[in-house]
Amino acid sequence: MRKKKKSSPLMPYGAGLIIGYAVLAGISGITALIVLITDMSAAAGISAIFAIAAGSFVSGRIVGKSRRREGIKTGALCGTAFIIPLLILSIIFGKAGTFMMFVKIALSVIFGAAGGVSGVNAKDG
Repeated sequence: MRKKKKSSPLMPYGAGLIIGYAVLAGISGITALIVLITDMSAAAGISAIFAIAAGSFVSGRIVGKSRRREGIKTGALCGTAFIIPLLILSIIFGKAGTFMMFVKIALSVIFGAAGGVSGVNAKDG
């Protein structure tokens, strides 16, 4: 009889963050292409907010589907973990401290929590 391998409790968070960052990169790449072709640089700021919200929602949903309990707490935690590297990069590049950064932090936590609740309540399959 085989022993059942027990995975790490942090595994759903890692998977959620990886997929969330893939969504963020995909939306950012599409926006970069649009800005390159049309020269509409005003769309970049709005797209950054949308990309952060979508990425944190997807990561919270993945964690909620994996853990199947405490959706709002795990989603908010995932949203917080999602925004920390972006906050560090904004400090490095000198964009931290602006009002929009606080909006992005709040959106990431809120959408991560909403994704966690959505993942917990999602049907299998």
